[in-house]
Amino acid sequence: MRPNGSGLDPAVPQSHEPLRFHADLRPAGGKIGPLPEDFVVDEVGLYPLSGKGPHWFVRIRKRGWTTPSMVGALARAAAVDPRDIGTAGMKDKNGVTTQWLSLPDKAPPPQEWRLPEGLELVEHTRHENKLRTGHLRGNRFDIRLVGIEDGGVERARALCERIEKAGLANCFGAQRFGVGGGNLGQALRWLTSTAQDSSASRRPGRDRARRPRSRSRFDDKLYPSVLQSEVFNRYVTLRRATGLERLLRGEVVRLHGSNSVFVVVDPDVELPRLLAGDLHLTGPLPGPKMRAAQEEAAELERQVLAELPLGPDDWERLGRYAPGTRRDLVMRPEGLEVVPIDDHSLRVRFELPSGGYATELVREITGGPWLGARD
Repeated sequence: MRPNGSGLDPAVPQSHEPLRFHADLRPAGGKIGPLPEDFVVDEVGLYPLSGKGPHWFVRIRKRGWTTPSMVGALARAAAVDPRDIGTAGMKDKNGVTTQWLSLPDKAPPPQEWRLPEGLELVEHTRHENKLRTGHLRGNRFDIRLVGIEDGGVERARALCERIEKAGLANCFGAQRFGVGGGNLGQALRWLTSTAQDSSASRRPGRDRARRPRSRSRFDDKLYPSVLQSEVFNRYVTLRRATGLERLLRGEVVRLHGSNSVFVVVDPDVELPRLLAGDLHLTGPLPGPKMRAAQEEAAELERQVLAELPLGPDDWERLGRYAPGTRRDLVMRPEGLEVVPIDDHSLRVRFELPSGGYATELVREITGGPWLGARD
């Protein structure tokens, strides 16, 4: 899955703006309210906590804090190294969010911590293992929308009924791409900087080069994901144009209820399983561990990669920082509910699986701009 050509084009492409999945239905208008309490998120854990073991597990409610800044505050309060604190995922700064974190046993009991304003200890327990990235089932959202147009509440209901039946595109939200979508250009420049890593600086027995002082650990984590996300969003648009109610030869699909994927050999044989919901279409997050598509589907993925100014050497270097995987093309919210407040405001409540962007569901309802989803 590599495009033709090599090297970086100096022209920086714009972040691709995904189309609304249900653009045939008129949106409700409006936007997310201005208060932190207008965007409430509760993390849903992947597994039950045992109540015993060498790790503290704390559930923290934060208001106006990023997850990294919260980790720093907890590290100071508990007198531990921030690297010893485990999180399952990142949560928005502009909202009221709760999430679980783990700390080592050497930390004092959580009820003894003195937390700064905006952070609140909700509950605590113990567990056997440290919390790791991805150890969450999903997130529950409770979002207030304001400025709804006349008749918009009923249109919001109609859209949510459609989304419950057909889902919506599992695209990465504009937050991944930064202010004005500028992270894509930064990511391309980051990838250029990795080409300048001298082979002499590599650690023996490892593929990854030592990080120059001009690059941070954060850069080496963020920018590969930005490039992967850009590829995926572009693929969603291209794959939708072929029809999501059909299968492509060589397409990689996921078995419902598992993380197992396989390549479609005979689309006609597998189509009934797709329509029954037993199979899920997937798109590429490029990297060496990603299950590769074949034949017709592989050609479609090559078309997407060719849209970016990257060549084979660039994708190979990216693979040192991003192992790659597949991601479902369609996400299906659970418990989707529209609760009117008045004629021009409402609350929308739902649960999304891990990795899903609530702002994409909000954009389906409001019809607002992609880059301004939280404005």
